[in-house]
Amino acid sequence: MCEAALFPEDSPFLTTDTRKDRWAVPYTAECLNARIGVLLKNHPDALQGKRVLDAGSHIGTFAFAALRLGARAVVGVDSEPKTVDRCLALFREAEVDRECYRFEVGNVFDVLEREGPEAFDTILCFGMLYYTQDPFRLLELFSRAARETVLLDTFTAAYAAVQGKDAEMVRAAMRDETFRLPLLLTSLTRPDKKDYRLPESFTVEGRELSLMSLPTEALLETWFRALNWNRRKLDWSDHITRPCTFHDLLSAEQKRSSHWADVYASGIRVAYRLDRRDGSGHGAGSALPSPAR
Repeated sequence: MCEAALFPEDSPFLTTDTRKDRWAVPYTAECLNARIGVLLKNHPDALQGKRVLDAGSHIGTFAFAALRLGARAVVGVDSEPKTVDRCLALFREAEVDRECYRFEVGNVFDVLEREGPEAFDTILCFGMLYYTQDPFRLLELFSRAARETVLLDTFTAAYAAVQGKDAEMVRAAMRDETFRLPLLLTSLTRPDKKDYRLPESFTVEGRELSLMSLPTEALLETWFRALNWNRRKLDWSDHITRPCTFHDLLSAEQKRSSHWADVYASGIRVAYRLDRRDGSGHGAGSALPSPAR
């Protein structure tokens, strides 16, 4: 007998999510449940009985899954008030024990500074690292705040070659080998997305812009070593349907006909489990100054 999906097609976490029609990581039942499997279900020791932070929690989908998979408590932070409001409504609708969760509107940097060292057993960072202008600083704060594990899912620099108004120029300026170097690409994006606004923005000639910060996989792994983490790249092979590179995802037609796992097959998106190397709960991030109280 097949295991029941954590999020069936009629789950309100899916039916009220506006991201189901996008080509990259759509919030469909198939994609979401597969990602829940790789990112959460395969790591019971990082969830069961643990206090978990969901950084960029949006409407609380992964925080809800973490609780269903045995987390003791979840704390979520998101910069958009309306997504946090929707999250709280969904948790009330699902009759989740109010003592098991807390969600707040805020900047994840501020929350991590406030919470301080070893505030959480596990941190989830799914789809928000690239929306911060200082991704290494965020990883440093994770290193201080996570007592045991960070589960990370993020786009890489290759995403800049397939998405955005400057993607064609990025492709023309880069060779395939470039994306294997330890470098960071910063690309412009609109701060106003479909149902949320990026917190870090600026105005140029009357136009509001924000940045995407897209490290290569090589740079990510350099940062992980600097922060004294054991790293394990997560395996999507059970869901990948074809060999794929970013060259297979350039045109609108290629994107429309793609499978959701193509972003992982191509290396445009990667996921990692990061664990303490020294076993003490203190990595390189412990050298950061303590937050002001």
